[in-house]
Amino acid sequence: MPADLSRRSVLGSLGAAAMGLSIKAANAPAAPVAIARCKSYQPSQLIPVLEGMFDKLGGLGRLVKGKTVAIKLNFNGGSTVRLGFLPLGDTHWPHPDLLAAAMHLMARAGARTIRLVECAPIPWTTPFQEFFLEANWSVRDLVAAAPRVEFENTNYPGPSGKFVRLPVPGGGLLYPAYDVNHSYVDCDVFVSIAKFKDHPTTGVTTVMKNLFGLTPLMVYGNYAGKWEENDLVAGIDRIMQLHRGVGRPAYGALEEPDPASPREDGYRVPRIGGPLRRPARSPRHPGRHQDHGWGADPKSVLHPGGTRRPDGGHERGEHRRRRCGRHEL
Repeated sequence: MPADLSRRSVLGSLGAAAMGLSIKAANAPAAPVAIARCKSYQPSQLIPVLEGMFDKLGGLGRLVKGKTVAIKLNFNGGSTVRLGFLPLGDTHWPHPDLLAAAMHLMARAGARTIRLVECAPIPWTTPFQEFFLEANWSVRDLVAAAPRVEFENTNYPGPSGKFVRLPVPGGGLLYPAYDVNHSYVDCDVFVSIAKFKDHPTTGVTTVMKNLFGLTPLMVYGNYAGKWEENDLVAGIDRIMQLHRGVGRPAYGALEEPDPASPREDGYRVPRIGGPLRRPARSPRHPGRHQDHGWGADPKSVLHPGGTRRPDGGHERGEHRRRRCGRHEL
């Protein structure tokens, strides 16, 4: 990394890209990439594969030794939105064994602190660990993966009571800066662990799109500023403000420099991925294709307690959640 390229500027650039802001490719930092296949999430298979990938990149030690590592998770959809009865780690969340394996290798490479961060839609008085438990994740396994593990719900400012402002390089197209939790600045290394999946607006979600979730719902969520600090933010998302440009940031965050800019999703959150497979043929018109980008009906999406039918209605049954004690099944 060039000496004049700070972690803050890199993080600001990544956030800008994830939020639909333009960054010239010529100025973007470049680095080697490692890709490997792992047939199972079993630690006995997963750890050697990850270790080999990190070795190809020069080793973890030079990156994390003696440092604080913040890992941005990808807990979109909440802890009770499910695809049938499949575990969240098999569908739209990162797998817990992948997270634990990465933490284990970072700790073995000498990381001082590993902090797990995400904007979880729960009250600030509720420990972030409870969000993991609602998804039937083992918090004990994550804590045991490294000597010092911290949890931070970045929907809230944290102990200081203030958000940190990250300016967008070049001024930005939506906002000139974003107010975020301190954990995204108070770290030496920032890591994004996401689930590779489709997205109705961007086309695909990966580690860059995961950074859309840096923005706290308290500031950029629907009805931001109209909630008491300890109220539930469950069910609130960023669609109104960040996708459609309806509403204003709360708690003194900077407003849009151009409120007359287009309001549609395609401008504010551009599509970054195209079809990954040939579209399915239309059953009514064999000569035509159902071009929905991913060869699937875009209206057939997950919904809490059911799925959305192509006609816009909802189906309940196997997607109905069953409660057993304090956990969702």
